[in-house]
Amino acid sequence: MTQNFARAALSAALCSSLLMASALAAAGPIEDGVKLLEAQRYAEATKVFQKEAAKDNPRAMYYLGDMLNQGLGTHRQPLSATAWWEKGAYLGDVDCQLALASAYRAGLGVKLDPRQALIWDRVAAKHGSSEAMRNIGDYFAQGNGQEVDFKEAAKWYWRGANGGFPGAQRALAQLLMTGDGVDKDPAAAYVLMRAASQAQKNYAPDRNAAADARVLRHKLSADQLAKAEKLTKESVLESLKALGAGD
Repeated sequence: MTQNFARAALSAALCSSLLMASALAAAGPIEDGVKLLEAQRYAEATKVFQKEAAKDNPRAMYYLGDMLNQGLGTHRQPLSATAWWEKGAYLGDVDCQLALASAYRAGLGVKLDPRQALIWDRVAAKHGSSEAMRNIGDYFAQGNGQEVDFKEAAKWYWRGANGGFPGAQRALAQLLMTGDGVDKDPAAAYVLMRAASQAQKNYAPDRNAAADARVLRHKLSADQLAKAEKLTKESVLESLKALGAGD
């Protein structure tokens, strides 16, 4: 059953280029809806997104789901939110795929199901989501629906970290601190933790990384700190490149 679902999800998501092109053509109305949302004109924003969702625009579906989940302009409706995210996920929207995976992890509007969550995070990762890659690493590091496998976790954390996601950089730094799934290297861990405390690409800083970096700095020996000062995020990730190899 799960394998059939996985094949269906991957097929639907990876064969959605025409629908995504149509969604891009409707970027104007979506931007208008977002501006209304930011202005807290929720009823008007809802109308815009509903009109676009009726045209199979998955971006509109994402925003409708988000509004329903947060209760913006209405009472919270997690079941309806997840339904919109599921529609958008099948149409190839990465944010919908991430939201749907999160819903399955938390049991939000659906039955708690880490295995289904992993399926959708894998789909999002295939679309290049570095956040999804961090999420996949978490399944293996935490044993959430999977056997604990720190090497597999390190692989996905490296991929997400290399993609610029601060949360993945912090997660990889934690493995470097403990030596789980990777050779222990506190200096490299400090460099990645410090990087995770800064905004990168379209991602906000990891909210815990700055405090973790300060704590880790005090644990480093003089030699380790001197080594860290010679390293960069890029050089650390390059030295760990082998972690990201494989399927």
